[in-house]
Amino acid sequence: MPGAQGSGRGARRLAWEVLWRTHRDGAYPDLLLSSRLRQGGLLSAADRRLVSELVFGTIRWQGTLDRALSRVSARPLEGIDPKLLILLRMGAYQLLRLDRIPARAAINESVELARSLGFARAVSLVNAVLREVDRRGSVLTEVDPALPPAERIAQETSHPLWMVELWMARLGEEETRALCRANNEVPPLTVRTNTLKLARDELSEALRAEGVQCVPTPCSPEGLRLFHLSRPLHELGSFKRGEFQVQDEAAQLLSRWLEAAPGQRILDACAAPGGKGTHLGQLTGDRAQVVSVDVHRGRLKVMARECLRLGMSCVEVLCSDLQGPTPFRAGTFDRILLDAPCTGLGVIRRHPDTKWRRAAADPRRMASLQKALMKALCPLLKEGGIILYSVCTNTVEESEEVLEAVLREEKGLRLLLSPQGLPEAAHCLVGPDGLFRTLPHRHGMDGFTAFRLQRS
Repeated sequence: MPGAQGSGRGARRLAWEVLWRTHRDGAYPDLLLSSRLRQGGLLSAADRRLVSELVFGTIRWQGTLDRALSRVSARPLEGIDPKLLILLRMGAYQLLRLDRIPARAAINESVELARSLGFARAVSLVNAVLREVDRRGSVLTEVDPALPPAERIAQETSHPLWMVELWMARLGEEETRALCRANNEVPPLTVRTNTLKLARDELSEALRAEGVQCVPTPCSPEGLRLFHLSRPLHELGSFKRGEFQVQDEAAQLLSRWLEAAPGQRILDACAAPGGKGTHLGQLTGDRAQVVSVDVHRGRLKVMARECLRLGMSCVEVLCSDLQGPTPFRAGTFDRILLDAPCTGLGVIRRHPDTKWRRAAADPRRMASLQKALMKALCPLLKEGGIILYSVCTNTVEESEEVLEAVLREEKGLRLLLSPQGLPEAAHCLVGPDGLFRTLPHRHGMDGFTAFRLQRS
């Protein structure tokens, strides 16, 4: 079982606050936690690790934790104040999933946190429930082997049943189990070398000089996987100098597959937070015109700051809703990249809250938006131009069915079947049907699906 060091009361309080705001406001825990940790300079490195472990571990294993708590609580979980339920989940997570925190500390700190949150009357409930969780231990998380395979996998790996059934229909039982297990792993920290400033080998040396271990990514020629950071990434000198940007390897490959070149006019649609747009600028030697469009003005401001940090001048950020009338004339772009809004089922290991945010109807609902965006963007493509559609998910509705609809409704477009533009090591990621597919359990990357169309 994984472990986490640190025992600070402030760390537990901060973890609870992030989990509560995620529940109450629909906030994204990774962004919220990152923001709070930047502000909370008084936390030790051990406490920072503990906060992260409690937030993401509690979310990852929420289904399992609720099942365990329901077996020991005399009160139905639906009848427990959500603030208190989050506290109980955190306590149960420490007792059932962490082996470096003594049970007594986990229970006592949970009781004190309940008091500090104004739940003095519930202290006896917290104490009794968590002591029973500790007493019964892993028995509470055992799964009935007689259950149907989908239900068994859902309970074993803390996933919604509908999600498991969706993957089983496509991948089969064993691959679905492997995918769900991969979704519960801590994802690798991957960065993209800013080759406008230095080569990957030079960045590797610079990082090692700062005490960061790293290895090259197997497919992307600019990628490095980082290990054992002793301080936050934004405090590194190499980060401040704009020598790299955080980006998963699969996302790095997709920018390359667009085959962007200097002098081209490129539309980066649904661009924020900007990893692919800045990569396109980098791949063209900062000598193209990259127009990065998004509907979220605040996220575009973040992207503009990233361009400054990276020393990139060819990227123009523009706030616009591409579903309505666009500010662009037909046939004006050599390349278009649409990294479309989607269900995000391919990045659950980075965003475990996706498991509990999404519903079975969401793939169909998101596909309607994706088709509308493609309908708006395809006319903007020049003759001979290429549009690349990508989603960080793996549902049929948001990939194959979107492709079929576009080819049916948009005349003059053809599907490109070739992996041309990708590094040779990544050619295997494009199937005979022309679709690029990655899955965490197969490739160690985020789960993306993509295809390319050319106006002929």
